[in-house]
Amino acid sequence: MTSTNNNDVKISKPPTNLISTTLLADEQEEEEFVKLVSAEGHQFIVPRRIALVSNTMRAMLEGQFREADQGIIHFPDISGHILEKVIQYLHYKVRYSESTTKIPEFKIEPEIALELLVASNYLDC
Repeated sequence: MTSTNNNDVKISKPPTNLISTTLLADEQEEEEFVKLVSAEGHQFIVPRRIALVSNTMRAMLEGQFREADQGIIHFPDISGHILEKVIQYLHYKVRYSESTTKIPEFKIEPEIALELLVASNYLDC
């Protein structure tokens, strides 16, 4: 919904749907977001292009699943701190996948290594 004031400045209200879009100044294109929900109900808003790095999320978002329609993926078996680390890795993978410079180490705390391995295996990323 857009309204104008006396100075012809357009004021837009943010989208209310769960898959929001934003105009990126540097790319001048719209970017879609998806919502990832952990076992405890923690919600993470992630660019769709980042989520699609995971083959499991790609199948959910591009297939005949309700996640494709709603833009929300629930992970009842993945805790919030693990899902957050997975999202950090997906960003890391996108950023450095075509890098020609030295790639920094992706640090994983030993305490979460096993749980993270199980989650990454499920998410195929």
